[in-house]
Amino acid sequence: MQLNIAVGIEIQFICVQCGKEMLIEGQKSMNPSPTLKCPDCGAKVQVRQGVRVPGPPPSRGRFPPLKPKRF
Repeated sequence: MQLNIAVGIEIQFICVQCGKEMLIEGQKSMNPSPTLKCPDCGAKVQVRQGVRVPGPPPSRGRFPPLKPKRF
């Protein structure tokens, strides 16, 4: 059985040094590793994607094999 779930999350990145919300550079482009930049003090943070957890190995079919019926 497979269950697909979509979740909407609102995240705010706050600068530790000055407490202002950080801006995302390259937000409108397809950027695989965005950079967060503070508008006040100029501190930058590079964001990278971690290793994805592999899914279960594919089976021989969509459903498990049927058990033989007893008569």
